Amino acid sequence: MKVFFAEHFKNQLIKLKRKYPRIKDDFLKGLGGFNPNDEIHIGHSIYKIRIGSSDMKKGKSGGFRSYIYLYLAKDLLVPLCIYAKNQKEDISENELKYHFDAVSEDLLVL
Repeated sequence: MKVFFAEHFKNQLIKLKRKYPRIKDDFLKGLGGFNPNDEIHIGHSIYKIRIGSSDMKKGKSGGFRSYIYLYLAKDLLVPLCIYAKNQKEDISENELKYHFDAVSEDLLVL
């Protein structure tokens, strides 16, 4: 399965990279082991995954959280958002919808 990085998601990574320089490698490593059966299914092909951080040294439980859209029609994994667990406990349904809508704009051109 391929990964599609929308500009909206790339901007989130850039902001987090200032504080966590190895976030890109951590994210790709976490995404490499993505298995829908092992992750938290939110609904509508969206999954919540835990990603360990090399910079925080707290493992997956204290690392990052990311929401991934499984776009089966195009065989793509589409990251919607990412945040550090120590900065935010969880995101609301409205925030998730905002991220999905922002990423969907980039998906329309595929």
